[in-house]
Amino acid sequence: MINTKRLVRKLLVGGIATAAVATGLVAGVAGPASADPVGALAGVGSDTTQDVMNGAGDSIGNGIVGSWDAIDPITRVQHLVIAPKRNCTFNRPNGSGQGVTAIRQSGGVTAAINAPFADEADQPEAGCVDFARSSSDPGTNGSAAGRWVYVPFALDAVAVASSHFGDATATNYNALSYDASNAATGQGTLQKLYRDGATVTINGVTYDPQCNVAPCAGGATPIHLYIPQNGSGTRTYWLGKMGVTTVPAWLHDKAWDGAGYNGAIVEEHDGTVLQNDALGLAPYSISQWVGQRNGHGDRRHGAHLHSLVNTANGTAVNPLSGAFPTSETGNLNASFLIRREVYNVVEWKKVNVGNAAFDAQLYAVFGPGQGLCGKSAVILNFGFGLLNGSPLGHTCGQIADNLRAYGSD
Repeated sequence: MINTKRLVRKLLVGGIATAAVATGLVAGVAGPASADPVGALAGVGSDTTQDVMNGAGDSIGNGIVGSWDAIDPITRVQHLVIAPKRNCTFNRPNGSGQGVTAIRQSGGVTAAINAPFADEADQPEAGCVDFARSSSDPGTNGSAAGRWVYVPFALDAVAVASSHFGDATATNYNALSYDASNAATGQGTLQKLYRDGATVTINGVTYDPQCNVAPCAGGATPIHLYIPQNGSGTRTYWLGKMGVTTVPAWLHDKAWDGAGYNGAIVEEHDGTVLQNDALGLAPYSISQWVGQRNGHGDRRHGAHLHSLVNTANGTAVNPLSGAFPTSETGNLNASFLIRREVYNVVEWKKVNVGNAAFDAQLYAVFGPGQGLCGKSAVILNFGFGLLNGSPLGHTCGQIADNLRAYGSD
């Protein structure tokens, strides 16, 4: 009988033969950008967790984890062809949804093969994707008998960001409110803006999300509401938290160009759209913001986070643990109003100890108490929180039936 714990431990010890062989299998495979990795386990998907997974992969070492960014890290172009393993080429997935599509395609799922994401001319060959990064949970695809399982590893929260800090507009944005008890009918001013397209008045200033250029009706101030690109897990998550079921005309995933929303695609947790639009407001992962501030792929471009007022008690909840809003010090406030677990999606049978298809190397990276979950310092340095104490119901690496998905696969 195989001693699973011993095998798992061996796979994470430097210089072991298994990792060396796995690395050799992909040696010489080059991606389109030199900053991309090569690893025995290939992962794609979420922008939110790409940086922390890069850091964790480096820390685990031994050529085991190869986590590929959501867009080309050099050219910043999306959907270019990548080659994460020998005899594997496919269009780079951009975001959680596309990453999950890619791993399902890699598993031969007909539904995913017949429903490629936009620009996906080249799908992954069998076995070419081992894990998909996801910043959203299974949602409506959840199934206790699902083929795939979302394995949690860290805590994140999402705030709104703009280009304003220390001015009257920042003060007003810090006074936006949120009703966490009911996204669909809650009367938080943030929900009224995003969900209803309604005007809201804060400190005497009325903001109109359906007016793009002043003068607006009644002397209101225009506000441009952004959401991330299609396929983004944060887009799906944020719309759910705002109570939005169908994207309305006042929400935009392309930048305002002075005449319309015809500019660049809004990439999640990238402040470019806000840098170029003083009227813009966009969701931004607090963990990503902190990680970028700490020097990990900084693409804030002057984006500043904002507080939310809890409608239940009228208390302002800050995104950071430091002296916010007078300064942007500190780390993720683990009690922020809009929180989530973040995940890696793998095939359930491969991380189910005792299953005939159990993959000790995959489990060694993603399972409870294993490689990724042993990298607390890395997780914190990249801005995320720990799942000690199950703040949202799960601990790091937990293989839970209520996080399985796609029962029809």
